[in-house]
Amino acid sequence: MTDMDILLKEMETGRMNRREFLERAAALGVTAVAATTLLETSAYAATPKRGGEVVWADGESSPAETYDPTKMLSGTDATRSYQVYNRLTNLDHDLNVVPNLAEEWESANDATEWTFRLREGVEFHDGKTLTSEDVLYSLNEHIKEDSTSPSKALLSSIVDMKADGDNVVTITLNSGNADFPIQLGHDYHTSVVPAGWKDGDPVVGTGPYKLVEFEPGIRSIVTRNENYFKSDAAWVDTWITQNVTDATARTNGMRTGTIDISGVDPRVADMIGRDSAITVHSTPSGAHFLWSMMCDRPPSDDLNLRLALKHCAERQAMVDQLLLGHGTVGNDFPVNPGIPMYCREIPQHDYDPDKAKFYWDKTGLSSVEISASTQAGEFAVDACVMLQESAKAAGITIDIKRVPADGYWEHTWMKVPICASNWNSRPTADLILTLVFQSDAEWNETQWKNDRFDELLVLGRKTVDPVLRYEIYCEAEALVHGDGGAFIPFFMNFVEATRQRIQGYRGSPAFSGGAGWPFEDVWVDDNMAG
Repeated sequence: MTDMDILLKEMETGRMNRREFLERAAALGVTAVAATTLLETSAYAATPKRGGEVVWADGESSPAETYDPTKMLSGTDATRSYQVYNRLTNLDHDLNVVPNLAEEWESANDATEWTFRLREGVEFHDGKTLTSEDVLYSLNEHIKEDSTSPSKALLSSIVDMKADGDNVVTITLNSGNADFPIQLGHDYHTSVVPAGWKDGDPVVGTGPYKLVEFEPGIRSIVTRNENYFKSDAAWVDTWITQNVTDATARTNGMRTGTIDISGVDPRVADMIGRDSAITVHSTPSGAHFLWSMMCDRPPSDDLNLRLALKHCAERQAMVDQLLLGHGTVGNDFPVNPGIPMYCREIPQHDYDPDKAKFYWDKTGLSSVEISASTQAGEFAVDACVMLQESAKAAGITIDIKRVPADGYWEHTWMKVPICASNWNSRPTADLILTLVFQSDAEWNETQWKNDRFDELLVLGRKTVDPVLRYEIYCEAEALVHGDGGAFIPFFMNFVEATRQRIQGYRGSPAFSGGAGWPFEDVWVDDNMAG
């Protein structure tokens, strides 16, 4: 056994912390970089350990936060959903669909009929055994006639659901959808609750953690579900999810150790990463910032205005200055460039003051107002200022209305003609296009409606041939790009920071905060915190 093996053994038995390990390694002539690499790749570091408390800081906050899957609106709601609920399927770290509450599934009749076989013996937090009736109830809550669920449009293709005993569910769609299991795995709204559960009842799920305290807009506390059906998951004893809307406060909390995990402003990510006690994770994704221009009211119902603004953005400069490179240029349709159905043939909307002026002069306007707050991104107001400055070359005056963060999604978003917004990542073109642009979608934030686009969505779902499918989605994306109200200057990496005591954290391209995987994967090792 080498001297370094002995040091690793000391770490494993808890007789040495990380700082002491690095000091002893240095005395043996091993550099800090080499010693850290050895420690982080050793069997010691790779072995999960149960116990500990983790504080997760979330940048969004609203008094409307909820555990009702049909009412969830924010990323904070999603985070809490991952803690206490499960869905039928899940997406792994590489966006492959994998079992969750359903252990297997199959399709028939050109992907219009899907049969899911549930795991047996899964229990809700109150001890009730999961059955197919719970699944049917949970999905029906989104699609019933009076539902206002954000997922109603995504699930509207369901025409029939039935149980075959306690552990088999068959779902029939009005047309084929090869992505249906992916859709169920990604959409946190499709979380399963007990049959009959209503908002206001005690929160009961099958997830890795049980809710013990909840103050909407402030914080929640969950503790490990000792009867979780995955024995090799949920290592942490307690998670505290704290609403911290101020980016500086989150940064300071990470540096002082009062916060263990947090999303961070890309502009300070490199600075934070220089702290040896903090690790920064930057994961490319389909998350994007945009200006939402509503097409059903003036002045943004004028296509000339929308096109004028789209040619005012210096997009690469925004990626460089606002994200410090943690992102990619957008082109006014929301499909992730990393997805196969991303249309590469659509011309880029470039910064062109002359073209912007051409369209602007047709509007007859003297100025235009854009509302923004940090709820749309820490850099949202700065992005507006950059747009304001670059638009001057086209003779366009942009007035920026700074709106309070509290209640932004309830009182500003989809209420004013033009405002800053953002969307989390989605793993397929169909998911993001349906969620945001289908004519009757609850979250059609621009109120853009196009019959041909709606037809293309149906065609895309049931088309298996990849070449033809690509052509269909290209046409749909081109309609959004040329006529729609989404002004998307850039896609954003998911940039998150963890303290050294946090082990097993991985970012996910599917959703911010690791798409819920940290609540199964992460463990605490206070020896690494020294």
